[in-house]
Amino acid sequence: KTRYRAIAARCNYLAIDRQDLQYAAKEACRTMSCPKKGDMAKLKRIGRYLKSRMRVVYTFEWQAAPSGLTCYTDANWAGCPTTRKSTSAGTVSYGRHLIKTWSKTQATVALSSGEAELHGIVKATAESIGLQNLMRDFGVKVWNKTPIYADASAALGMTQRSGVGRVKHLDTQILWVQEKKTREMVEFRKVKGTENPADMMTKHVKKELIERYLKELRLEGGKA
Repeated sequence: KTRYRAIAARCNYLAIDRQDLQYAAKEACRTMSCPKKGDMAKLKRIGRYLKSRMRVVYTFEWQAAPSGLTCYTDANWAGCPTTRKSTSAGTVSYGRHLIKTWSKTQATVALSSGEAELHGIVKATAESIGLQNLMRDFGVKVWNKTPIYADASAALGMTQRSGVGRVKHLDTQILWVQEKKTREMVEFRKVKGTENPADMMTKHVKKELIERYLKELRLEGGKA
């Protein structure tokens, strides 16, 4: 158990700025309290992947001052086979520069894919507004209302209405995003699932997809 916890913690440290590792590291850390033999196999798989891709290089090209932030978000409904909890993920960029990503297990069990995706949009909205305020504190002007891209039509439909409508089981705090949209602090847009880079941080995906998503985020992977 001690060895497992040490390796999982190291993976979690690496995943801070390794988008291709964040979901796998998160799942490994979820079983740190009581790891099993099958969990160690997961760590070995992470190790084999890291041997083939030892680093990820961030590319910060020279750019004119962008008008604001851009956010992508996604969620994997009931992805955990044990707890049936979903995973939310997202990316925030300033122009062409990636500045923040996350992969989090949702606290509640969503009753539908639309609800799971809506939880992901709430998280993305909070992160975007927080970064807007932080940039203003640093003297960086953010002119636009942050576009938040998601690939779930049902969740996007919930953000466009006023109130819960026919979806009665939602928490009222989730409708906070409707207020932020009305105040024009953010706006919600549709993106194809195959073009959403947050997808690789919600579930296990193939290596080809990881390479495509890293390229979209202007990251370059390879050996040291």
